[in-house]
Amino acid sequence: MMLEDFTFTGRELLLAVVLATLVYLLEVWLTSRLGKRVSASRADARIAALEAEVEAMKLRLQALEERPPEGSSLDTRATTYADAQRMAREGVPALELAGSLGISRAEAELIVALNRAEGQTP
Repeated sequence: MMLEDFTFTGRELLLAVVLATLVYLLEVWLTSRLGKRVSASRADARIAALEAEVEAMKLRLQALEERPPEGSSLDTRATTYADAQRMAREGVPALELAGSLGISRAEAELIVALNRAEGQTP
């Protein structure tokens, strides 16, 4: 049998085209569903990784708030000392320095005395 011996009617040809189209559409639909499942699982994994990273950053921030690095702008001791030095250079008395910065009077007097000593050395 040769290919020339086959004769297709219009109805058979239409049926073959419809069947091929249905098979193609079914394949596209199944592939897209599988792709969505794969991309959804990737998205879920990425979300879980980001959530873990955010949690780690929260813990790190909490640790920094509890004990900031020495000398950083978050270290209230360092900023208080810098403010006290500045105020002492401006001539603010020890009592006012202690009241405005919340440090003891003895600390304020020491800072003022150190500032005077630095100002007297050539």
